[in-house]
Amino acid sequence: MMTTEVAIKQLYPKIKKSLYSTSPQNREDLEQELKMKITECFHNNVFEYTPGFWEFSERFD
Repeated sequence: MMTTEVAIKQLYPKIKKSLYSTSPQNREDLEQELKMKITECFHNNVFEYTPGFWEFSERFD
């Protein structure tokens, strides 16, 4: 099972890339907020069950 720390490390390049679309003075705050939201998702077991492609696509049929 993936830990919060591992998830943040894996998502870090995407977080950094996404921060370039915000103003420089807000980047640090937004980065902290994103890391906090990822941590909240892990503590609330949001990532416990991820549907497969076909299960996901059935929702839209």
